[in-house]
Amino acid sequence: MATSFIAGKSIVSSSAVAVAAASPSFLVPTPAFSSDQYWPLGKIAFSLLPLAGGTRRATVEQCIVPNTMWTFDQIQGIVNVNVPVRSTVIALQQGGLWIHNPVAPTQEFLTRIQELQQQYGPVKHIVLGTVALEHKATLGAFARNFPEAIVWVQPGQWSFPLPFPLELLGVSQRKNKGTLRELVPQEQYTTNPPEWINEIDYEILGPLKFQSVGAFSETAFFHKPTQSLLVTDVVISVTEEPPAIIQEDPRALLFHSRDSAGDDTLLQTGDTPQLRRKGWRRMVQFGLIFFPSQINVPSLRQDIRDEQIVPPPLRNLGQAAVPFNLYPWTWNDDNDVDNFRAISNNGAMFCPPILTKLILDREPQRTLAWVDRVCERFRDMKRVVPCHLNNDIQVTSAKEFSQAFNSLRCSSSTTITGRGPLREDLRLLQNASDLLTQLQVVAPTQVECRQ
Repeated sequence: MATSFIAGKSIVSSSAVAVAAASPSFLVPTPAFSSDQYWPLGKIAFSLLPLAGGTRRATVEQCIVPNTMWTFDQIQGIVNVNVPVRSTVIALQQGGLWIHNPVAPTQEFLTRIQELQQQYGPVKHIVLGTVALEHKATLGAFARNFPEAIVWVQPGQWSFPLPFPLELLGVSQRKNKGTLRELVPQEQYTTNPPEWINEIDYEILGPLKFQSVGAFSETAFFHKPTQSLLVTDVVISVTEEPPAIIQEDPRALLFHSRDSAGDDTLLQTGDTPQLRRKGWRRMVQFGLIFFPSQINVPSLRQDIRDEQIVPPPLRNLGQAAVPFNLYPWTWNDDNDVDNFRAISNNGAMFCPPILTKLILDREPQRTLAWVDRVCERFRDMKRVVPCHLNNDIQVTSAKEFSQAFNSLRCSSSTTITGRGPLREDLRLLQNASDLLTQLQVVAPTQVECRQ
């Protein structure tokens, strides 16, 4: 029987009970198939990689502000390194729903949206506040369910290898009909501004264009009635407790809780909150820095040998997520705790390393000017709702948002007071930064000192 540990409470899934009876050989049952959680493009939405979740996309809802704001989490990831991907729904004061970065339109998600429509009015606005592929991939499929809604898209949209318009990427709304519109700085609106602008304000970052192809661009939205700042990727927060959507199917957590392929601790102790937290801290390190300094990587030959010693009851932990059920690294018990704590910093917000080392450090002045505008105009923010990792981050002042970008304020005469990984954990990203600069994919960094 599968047991979920959320906030210290044990929750038994009825679907897991059904699977447990059918699959007694696995310690942690594979979740039952449900047509309500099926999304056929799950594996190829924005790449050909074996994406986490596959065609199964469970959705976890959280009410942020009663009768006003809700979030809906699904998972995204690769090789069992999973993180929440989040959509936020706001009930507008004038009636209707405003939806930020919609996730995959499973029947489970759509049913809940339909219930909200019955209570608060139709979906009026669907907003894509980023150019990131993992969010754009689900926009068209979701928007087709609401043809009367206006779709607002982030400036700087791009596709590769050909510059396809959004209309050819699944969005049924059309620019010539006024149902597909691009966000622009508010001072550029001479007529027909967004009807939600008096309730939801915003500030646009970018587009910050790369030297070769592509761009980074994101908008921060401020919901005035609830003093909530909505962002996509620019800030995150992480703590030791795995998010509910990650615990919905705990196999990935327990996969990463092992120190090696043959580690049978799980068989001895069973599924425990401690093992889930251990797996989570390692997933976080892989997800944010890609190559944690505390892992050892054996040879491929050794990996293949180790695959043979995975205990049979644990062989489904990497099912459909990890090629050939390999566990191509080893950990030394709890040696990575300090590395995780440096990242977490007790849940303080920070800008993800992939942005500060590969993208935003190329244009720190533009980025920090945007941060200053956000903090000045939305100085009374009380919460931040990102699209990944921790949800509903409570803040006491806009200064906390500003401090998340301290690593971009570093110069040759200053020391970093920012938040984030230890220096040794950033080695891979630093090498990638140097290589991409040499290949002229991105411009040289403008942040002089290195973490």
